[in-house]
Amino acid sequence: MLCRIVRKPHYGIEEICRRWEVLEADLAGMVIERELTLSVVVAGLAVEVGCIEYADERDWCRIAEGHRNLIGAVDLEPLDAWYALTAGSQMIASFAAGPGRYVDIADQGNEPGRYTVTRDRLVVRRAELEQFEAAQAKLQQAPVLAAPSATTGSAPRGPVPQYEWDAFWCEVAAMMLFEGPPASLAALVRRMEAWFAGRPKQPDTSTIKKKLSPLWRRVAPEAERISA
Repeated sequence: MLCRIVRKPHYGIEEICRRWEVLEADLAGMVIERELTLSVVVAGLAVEVGCIEYADERDWCRIAEGHRNLIGAVDLEPLDAWYALTAGSQMIASFAAGPGRYVDIADQGNEPGRYTVTRDRLVVRRAELEQFEAAQAKLQQAPVLAAPSATTGSAPRGPVPQYEWDAFWCEVAAMMLFEGPPASLAALVRRMEAWFAGRPKQPDTSTIKKKLSPLWRRVAPEAERISA
């Protein structure tokens, strides 16, 4: 009985492009923007691993912890992965490591350690693929906030004011323009109390006064000049 393989440890570039229906250029953009990590498959590559100690921003040193032989898919730095994908190959001296860590290719005798990454060896690890696809699925499920249509006349959503303050300020502006400022703040308050009397809901006198006080402080000098 044949068994269909549904999960693999890693996936090649062409397979990823078909699976996600994207161009290699799109894939390269995701890589250079650190949205997707590419790896390279190696077999028994010797590396030196260790930590990085920082005295300050400009003073640091590497502390070696030992050597290992890497087998399987190893993550690349974004820039190295981008060059290997777009140019076909890239010579590297190290692999991606966690914060404060390093993974350098071991020296070969008197020669510094180098390894050539070719495009055909680039892969996306299964864990990286699943994480990326989960993030994309979450973005697709997020609600899209549409702006109110100008043709429908839909009012913007939000709490409905208890009193008609927009109309209130329109009336105040019209009164000041056509009738001139009243003699006092108390007269202005009475004028607007009378206006509210014809509305479904009317605030108390102290609320109206609180609304009008800043405006009155601004127009009071002109009102006194006119009444003088």
